Amino acid sequence: MKTVRVLIALRISNETDASTSLERQLQDCTAYVDERQHLGWQVVGVAKDAHISATKSHPFDRPELGEWLNNRAPDFDLLLFWKMDRFVRKVVDMQDMIKWATAHGGKSLVSAKEPVLDMVGPFRHVIIDLFAAIAETEAQNISMRVKSFQNYAKSKNVWAKGNPPYGYESFRDIDGAMRLRVCESQKKVIREIHKRVVEDGEPYSTICDDFNARGIPSPGAERMSNRRKNNGDPLPVWRSRTLTTILRSETILGWKCEEIKAPGKQYGASQPILTSEGKIRMADPILTNDEWAKLQDEMNGRPKSARRTTKNTTAYRGVVLCGGCDRNLYLFNPERQQGKPVYRCNKSANRDSCGKGYAFRAEKVRELVETMILGTIGDFPMHERHYVKGSNNTQRLHEIEQYVTELQRTIRPGGKNSSGFAKKSTEEEITALHEEHDSLSVEGDKPDRYEYRDTGETFRQMWERNEGNDDERTRHLLKAGISMRLNPLIKGVSNTVDFGAEVDLGNRSQPFTVH
Repeated sequence: MKTVRVLIALRISNETDASTSLERQLQDCTAYVDERQHLGWQVVGVAKDAHISATKSHPFDRPELGEWLNNRAPDFDLLLFWKMDRFVRKVVDMQDMIKWATAHGGKSLVSAKEPVLDMVGPFRHVIIDLFAAIAETEAQNISMRVKSFQNYAKSKNVWAKGNPPYGYESFRDIDGAMRLRVCESQKKVIREIHKRVVEDGEPYSTICDDFNARGIPSPGAERMSNRRKNNGDPLPVWRSRTLTTILRSETILGWKCEEIKAPGKQYGASQPILTSEGKIRMADPILTNDEWAKLQDEMNGRPKSARRTTKNTTAYRGVVLCGGCDRNLYLFNPERQQGKPVYRCNKSANRDSCGKGYAFRAEKVRELVETMILGTIGDFPMHERHYVKGSNNTQRLHEIEQYVTELQRTIRPGGKNSSGFAKKSTEEEITALHEEHDSLSVEGDKPDRYEYRDTGETFRQMWERNEGNDDERTRHLLKAGISMRLNPLIKGVSNTVDFGAEVDLGNRSQPFTVH
């Protein structure tokens, strides 16, 4: 009996939902597999993706399931999920998965709680598409109901969703509605920040460093879930952007605000919600109008800090690393200080230094990357990865043996093919089957696998072909598992052009690939 290797895929948006928890899903899926052990079903892996929205995240993009689909396809034959809405919520996503499963050796997609949803039988695609359409419709209905309530509550003196702005806490009022009130401990922090900025003129970074040293929880730390705390995740700390975001928002005046997205950007700015009656008062103000005005004047009068350039994205991100803390280096353009662009680690940029304070001149980084990469692997051939479905030759050999035995009976004296043209053609067919049997016997069974085929191009030729396309060059370096760690040649010197690099070629059990 052939073993059916089963990958269990689990997903949940909110891990506090006990009715569909990952543990509950795993228990039901494991029981489903156990009931089919007589069919050769065997669990080979479990992909758990928590806090992942099926509406926003394609299966290929999920942390654990994506790793199996993109890089471990030969390791399983069947993908089992709890219910359709735990797997996908878009018809197009399900169609993508069906195409992928068909292209990768005819893998099966099965729902443990919806027996009719099984990729067996002539109508499997129709049934799966129908379920996917139902899941997508339900997701749209949920989104519509949520947005409708939020739009209704937007102009009301109620708190409808999410974490309250820093300085306030939510509570249920006597009429049953959720509202905001001042959080005294956070109010004390905001009042201290106001004094130190307006009266003492302290830099934002100095205030943040002091708060972190004193153990004052940042907004992110205040809101951190117990799950993340229990997992040992580090507490978010105070940063200059966190502080200025609080000081720029009119929520500290007690007004109800919303974030207005900047065109083409992921971030936005907090602005009061305006109705026909004016602004909406949500709670008592933490600052007076006069204090607020002086604060904004002080902040507007300060020079803008050096900022990462928006004109150029960081080239070789994930490839070029800090030799001090082993983290990514980012392109940083100190435009206001009339300095030259540098690469530096994010920890250093946020005053949580790796202890080295490394910064490397950008033009030298690009030069060094090209010199060392091409000098190390420039003449290596590039390969393309292809999925190859394995062969179950044992089953075919058994079929040939049974068929040859049956054909031999027909050419015996008295058989239906015992003379003339029928006998000759049957003997030729038996000979051909014997040749196929001998060939398959030598070949044996082969598992699903990836094969690497030479593209006829070296790494140097790929590099030259992508002149000016840093994204494509970086993609090839990441796929090849290559990284570089930069270290200054003179210790203690920052913003240096005197530095070297160590090249790590990664796992070389596989060739350089462009898959």
